[in-house]
Amino acid sequence: MGLQQDRAIRTRRLMLKSAAEVFDREDYASARLSDISARANMSTGALHFHFANKEDLAQEVVSEARDILWRAARLAYERNSEPLQALVDISHTLSQLLSWDVVSRAGLRLDNDRSRRGPQQFIQTWHACAQRLLDHARQEGRLAAQVQLQALTCAIVAATTGIGVLIKGGDGDRTRLAFTGFWQGFLPGLAAPELLCGLNPGGTGDLVEYAVAASRYLPYVPQEKVTAEAAVTGVT
Repeated sequence: MGLQQDRAIRTRRLMLKSAAEVFDREDYASARLSDISARANMSTGALHFHFANKEDLAQEVVSEARDILWRAARLAYERNSEPLQALVDISHTLSQLLSWDVVSRAGLRLDNDRSRRGPQQFIQTWHACAQRLLDHARQEGRLAAQVQLQALTCAIVAATTGIGVLIKGGDGDRTRLAFTGFWQGFLPGLAAPELLCGLNPGGTGDLVEYAVAASRYLPYVPQEKVTAEAAVTGVT
C-alpha cells in the first residue's frame, strides 16, 4: 500500500470516527457536517471530498458498524459449537462493542433513527445472525418443543436492540448485567430442558473478550465481508 493511499485510509477513518462521535451525541437531524469536520480538525470541503452529504456519511458509519458486528459474530461463532451458547456469546460481544466502540454504538443508533430514511443494515445483520443460529439449534434438537422460530427471533432482536440503544460509553459492566438478566429469563422458554443447565446466560467470558478485542482491529478487505456474512447468515 502506497503512502498516499495509506494516508487517505487514515483520513477516512478519522472522519468516520468523528462522525460517529457526533451522531452518538446528537440525533441524525441535529447533527451538522460542520461539527463533524471541526471534530476531525478538517474543513467541510475536505469532508465533502470523501462524502457527498450527511446521509452518505451516516450510511458509511452504519456500514462500518455492521462490518464490526460481522467480524465479532464470526469469531464467536467459529469458537463455539453449541448454537444457543454462540447466540448468547454473540449478544454479549455486541453489548460490549456498543459500550466501548463509538462507531458500533452510533451505527446502531443511526439504524434506529426515524429522522433518516436509510436502509437498516446493522439490525438486519443481527436478525440474520440470530435466525441462522436458532435454525441450527432447531436442526440439532436444542430448542424447546413449543418454540416458534420467527416469533422468537423477532423477540430476541427487539429486546437486545432495545437494550443496545440505551447503552452509553463505558457502561460495559451494566450492559453485561442487562444482557445476562435477559438471557436468564429467556433461555428457560427457549432451550430444550436437558440443555438448559449447560448454558451460561452470562456468556463465555474469555470468548467474548477475545471477539470484542479482535474484531475491531482485524484488517478489512472486501472478501472478509463476504466470508463473515456467510458465517453468520448461512449465505455462501
